Amino acid sequence: MTQKMNDNAESFSIPAEIKQEAQEATLRPLPAKSKRMYEKEMVEFDNWRKKRGLGEGAITEEVLLAYFFNVEKHFAASSMWTKYSMLKSMLKLDHENIKRRRQRLERNQIEEFLKKAPDVEYLQGKVALILGVAGACRSNELTFLDISSDVQDKGSYLYVLIPDTKTNISRSFTVMEEAFSVNAVEMCRKYISLRPKAAGRRFFLRYVDGKRTTQHVCINTISKTFSKVSSFLGLPDPESFTGHGMRRSSATLLAKAGGDITTVKCHGGWKSTTVAENYIEE
Repeated sequence: MTQKMNDNAESFSIPAEIKQEAQEATLRPLPAKSKRMYEKEMVEFDNWRKKRGLGEGAITEEVLLAYFFNVEKHFAASSMWTKYSMLKSMLKLDHENIKRRRQRLERNQIEEFLKKAPDVEYLQGKVALILGVAGACRSNELTFLDISSDVQDKGSYLYVLIPDTKTNISRSFTVMEEAFSVNAVEMCRKYISLRPKAAGRRFFLRYVDGKRTTQHVCINTISKTFSKVSSFLGLPDPESFTGHGMRRSSATLLAKAGGDITTVKCHGGWKSTTVAENYIEE
């Protein structure tokens, strides 16, 4: 069954929105009633590793086999399965937490990209990064931005409305000229100025050889923005940087600037305090 599922998964490309929703699902906390049991299982495994002199990164198939070889001496088969299931879930969460910590950029890294990346190739990526980080936007929210109603030039700043969100909470945010070390508003204006007259209402249109076409940018292209930024900066494992990293970077930068958890929740449209906290690096 597992092999069949893997074969089917390889036969088509999973949409970026589905990957993004799956990633959000991993942010949800464990059920309150069983959380302590899961955490207890992880503590027992960690204590066993420490007694054996194994480092933090020493979690391999051989280590797990040795651990359960010792555990089975004290528990029935049914209990073994439960312990294995709980430890597997905790290890997966731990792995996802480590992976997510890589999926964010510091302010200086964002500013380095905005300054050094050539506009002829990266202007669209720069604008997507500016809006994504300024508004903690999901990839689909950027994809469906409406140039006529959702993005308004107010002179010294841009006002951006996200009317339709996953949580059914409309959000708005501003892009200020001094948001980064470059004039973020002027950079967005430059991108808008290249817009063909016959273009539709979508804000993001394909950008080829320094010119915008009338073809809409798909969600897969938007979701790969963060990966391309990371690749330009020479960061390790750039493919692990998904579009969701813009929300994570945005939340962390806001918290570092002094925003409390209520402000962060409002900024990203999160209803759950626990979920919002999981987006913050520190």
